[in-house]
Amino acid sequence: IRDDHHSYSHSNTGPEYQAIVRCHVEQYAYLIEKLSKMQEGDKTVLDNSCIMFVSEHWNAHNGQQVPVVLAGGLGGKLQTGRSLDYLNAGNDKRKLCSLYLSIMDRMGLKLPEFGDSRERLAGL
Repeated sequence: IRDDHHSYSHSNTGPEYQAIVRCHVEQYAYLIEKLSKMQEGDKTVLDNSCIMFVSEHWNAHNGQQVPVVLAGGLGGKLQTGRSLDYLNAGNDKRKLCSLYLSIMDRMGLKLPEFGDSRERLAGL
């Protein structure tokens, strides 16, 4: 990889970009695997956590279609094992900051707003 990371995060989709993304996803998977094997009470650390992976690699940092992976059940406060698609929910109903607010709510941190959002994600 010969260019700086920031340049690749804008519009490069070649082998170098794929190597960076693969490395990030492999590290995420490694962390999830480790946490799933660590006991914490009668559950695992992963069961009691919410580990988020958000790809920063999209053209010009356009946040309209950002892939997000959540792992962990947040102590039973997150329903797992499903895929959610907010693409057609409307711009005010699918902001990344709405996801952050929804997760913070489940962690007991109730904020009226975060970043550019006051809404929570429906169905999370």
